[in-house]
Amino acid sequence: METADGGVGDDAEEGLDPDLLRKIEKKYMPVKFPKLYSFKSVSFGEVAVDMYCLHHVMSWENVELGEAVWPSAKILSRYLLENPAVVRDGTVLEVGCGPGLTGLVAAKLNSRPSGVVLTDNCQLVLDNLVPRSIEQNFPNPEDQPRCDYLHWGSDLPTFHQKYGSFDVILGADVIYWTEYLEPLIQTVSTLLSSKSSASFITLYEKRFIKSPDTTIPLLVNIAQKYNLACVTLPLDNNPEYLEARKKDEGCDFKLLKFMR
Repeated sequence: METADGGVGDDAEEGLDPDLLRKIEKKYMPVKFPKLYSFKSVSFGEVAVDMYCLHHVMSWENVELGEAVWPSAKILSRYLLENPAVVRDGTVLEVGCGPGLTGLVAAKLNSRPSGVVLTDNCQLVLDNLVPRSIEQNFPNPEDQPRCDYLHWGSDLPTFHQKYGSFDVILGADVIYWTEYLEPLIQTVSTLLSSKSSASFITLYEKRFIKSPDTTIPLLVNIAQKYNLACVTLPLDNNPEYLEARKKDEGCDFKLLKFMR
């Protein structure tokens, strides 16, 4: 029997010495070290963002996805830096923000940073990570972007009533499981403004490049149901994209733009 603190109870395995079980536990069970969040500057030319999160993460297996900055966020951030007009004016929403790099870059480029809202459905990043990065990069409370909880497809009228609609919606590596595609597109359709230039820009990572990819065609078909058309944006000259492909040739990235 396992005790409340994760140890082995005296009657855990009948006939086995409890002390022996504890010795086996100590020797072979991995030790879980406390996670060390820290600030580190992530730079894109003249734009630098101090990110409070986990750094030097080699694998996603031992971390929550929202605790670290992944290549897709850097690639999409670089796209914004090279196309600042996309987010210079108007309101901006980041979905699935994780530690918030892309949204913070957008806020740095925006003429009114308080019009940028970073969202996720993970309370860990919303409570412990994103607010600290916001305060570090935007010390003036009047200029600070905001962060809030958003679960795709859920309670959208309330969120819309609180924040209104958005001229640009951003998402970096937010597509993992196909069952979440429709809630994502429903969220985008509900919160995207009616401006002719309004768009949803998402960076999709294809992790198994040799396997047939059905995710993007499915995403495009769902988007069409919501009257959203898709175009692919070039990444050939994006240095963050080139660096990511160099490190892992087994994956690829697609930058997609959806508009009404």
